[in-house]
Amino acid sequence: VDIITLGKNYGWDCREGFADFSDSQPSDCSGVYEDPVHDYPRTDGNSITGGMVYRGSAIGGRVGEYIYADYGSGRIWALRADAQGGYINEQLLDEPGGPVAFGADADGELYYANINNGHIYKLVPGAGGAGSTIPDLLSETGCVDPDNVTEPYAGLLPYELTAPFWSDGADKSRYIGLPNGTTIAINAEDDWQFPPGTVIVKNFSLGGNLIETRHLMRHPDGTWGGYTYEWNGAQTQATRVIGGKTVTISGQDWVFPSGAQCDQCHTAAAGHALGPETAQLNRDFTYPSTARTGNQLETIDHVMMFASPLAGTPGTLPRLADPADSNVSLDDRARAYLHTNCASCHRPGGGTPVDIDLRYDTVLTNTGACNAMPQAGMLGIMNARIVAPGDAARSTLVARTNRRGDNVAMPPLGSTVVDTEGVTLLTDWVNSLAGCQ
Repeated sequence: VDIITLGKNYGWDCREGFADFSDSQPSDCSGVYEDPVHDYPRTDGNSITGGMVYRGSAIGGRVGEYIYADYGSGRIWALRADAQGGYINEQLLDEPGGPVAFGADADGELYYANINNGHIYKLVPGAGGAGSTIPDLLSETGCVDPDNVTEPYAGLLPYELTAPFWSDGADKSRYIGLPNGTTIAINAEDDWQFPPGTVIVKNFSLGGNLIETRHLMRHPDGTWGGYTYEWNGAQTQATRVIGGKTVTISGQDWVFPSGAQCDQCHTAAAGHALGPETAQLNRDFTYPSTARTGNQLETIDHVMMFASPLAGTPGTLPRLADPADSNVSLDDRARAYLHTNCASCHRPGGGTPVDIDLRYDTVLTNTGACNAMPQAGMLGIMNARIVAPGDAARSTLVARTNRRGDNVAMPPLGSTVVDTEGVTLLTDWVNSLAGCQ
């Protein structure tokens, strides 16, 4: 956030907030720069939406404060002078991502537009003041067995993905909880649409011990929210983590994401719930409660959890490749990996400043990545391309996947450990490409 004065240099493209921009730059960065009055870390968002100074009368005590937001996380803040030459930043709301513009009416009251749902909202007194109703203890969520909190509630549906997300080497188990009498719709892109009240549960384990449980919940008003719980060492309880944190577990840094970070990955463009989709669940699964093995789509259809019958048999429906299955083509394996780990953001409407589409069914020439100049830095690579056919060493897609701990790593948050097998897969795939067709 800058206060603009004629003739000042605010640092583009050598600085980001108060920090020097670490990527190699073609610019001369020896100038004298004007500091911003405020910046915020990527744990709070990834793309600032400039706002307006409040000049209305309906919201007491806010006159003269600068109200602004973050496009990625949806958070809305008020920035005010502290009378000592500095500024105080206060979070007002933690909304779904997508705010792109602010406006004021004739009375000075503020509005903002959310591009993800097409709505315009008015800021009013007391908005968001009801407080959280999310339980602080996992045992109180209703999503676990009352007699054994390490086991799921009996009404949850277990499922597995063909191309699972990289989660720093953790083992995972996944469950879907639907409100009674509701069903799952499947849209034209074979993404699943869940009713309000749905909770999607994912457990993470390292070394055989539960370390984290995440809940992705669709609230009664249709909005989605992510919540995370940290397990104690005795495996008897998990406590909600608010605001995110990083701890050392089994010799590695483990990231408990904040709600804002959940929103950054669980984008509206990807349907919020990322894993459950037709192509991911079109595989056999052995159900723990019965020890019976069957195709997940057929099983869910059989128990009438879909709003409409499947459009065909599993053999005729989309199916992702398993990135670890060497019997499948290298192209299909790599594209499945990118679909799972990258395409929630890197797709049309995904909210990134880079215009590429890494969904598995987008032909390579239409991804915007093949032989394309990098739009977010060259990473010091000579003649770099996002994907340089036949030359993984010149491909920033591979280089970013092989980095952690800086602002050019991919994924940009939630991971501290490089997926070496994934990097090898992408390297082999790029090196095998003869062109973009």
